[in-house]
Amino acid sequence: MPASVSTVAVYLSSLVQKSVSESVLSTNFYSIKWHHDISLCANPCDSKILHLLMEGGKRILSKPINKKEPITPEILKKIVDKYGQDANKNNLSHVRICSMFLLGFSGFLRFSELSKLKVKNISFHELHMSVHIEGSKTDVYRRGNNVLIARTSKDTCPVYWLKLYLDLAGISKSPEDFIFRSIRYFKSSDSYKLCSCNRPISYTRARELLRDALASVGLDTKCFGLHSLRSGGATSAAENNVSDRLLKLHGRWKSDLSRDNYIKDSTSNQLSVTKKLNI
Repeated sequence: MPASVSTVAVYLSSLVQKSVSESVLSTNFYSIKWHHDISLCANPCDSKILHLLMEGGKRILSKPINKKEPITPEILKKIVDKYGQDANKNNLSHVRICSMFLLGFSGFLRFSELSKLKVKNISFHELHMSVHIEGSKTDVYRRGNNVLIARTSKDTCPVYWLKLYLDLAGISKSPEDFIFRSIRYFKSSDSYKLCSCNRPISYTRARELLRDALASVGLDTKCFGLHSLRSGGATSAAENNVSDRLLKLHGRWKSDLSRDNYIKDSTSNQLSVTKKLNI
């Protein structure tokens, strides 16, 4: 220590020659940089040569991004029609599916935000509910954000379904309980109940639930992921002319670029550009 610029350059070049992914290249570079920073010694990663090498490596290794499709209100309506029938409203498993997906969609929630929600983070009001996000990817100082979600008169009202889920799960009086967590089926009573272990639902299990729900309404599950809920909510709001400022506030985005990455413009909106060129 410290490593020389030439040594780091040779190492990074070898990674490029091995055709590692762009993320692996970046991880190695910033790991070396971090190790030198905490050692309080001269950092070779500050060299302009290495930055140029990284830029060239990223261009060589970069590949097209295959983004997941956004989930639409129509898809959510199909899921609610299937899982939220009157006969299923005492089925905790089905109610969890409806409430979790509708909340993720309407609140533009990342899975990390959705899974870490506790009872104390939810407050119900006459016309809406307030969801307090204690910490998120962009909230590095953990100041928290409040997301307001309106009550609607539709079958897909996220406030109705979350209230039903909390009542059915019996956790509305336990402020530290995670809202979405594992459930168990009891054959003797033919019913589902929350597991006593207070741990949030895993990413893998939540993804399985989403895929199963999408498959049950005839959709290709490969086209969607848990982030499709967040991008779907943002896309739907943008298509209905919600202002950029409110979109950014509701989705807790730091920049316009990060917000726009979540929004998929419809074909008609894209065609409107050339239609207004007067040619």
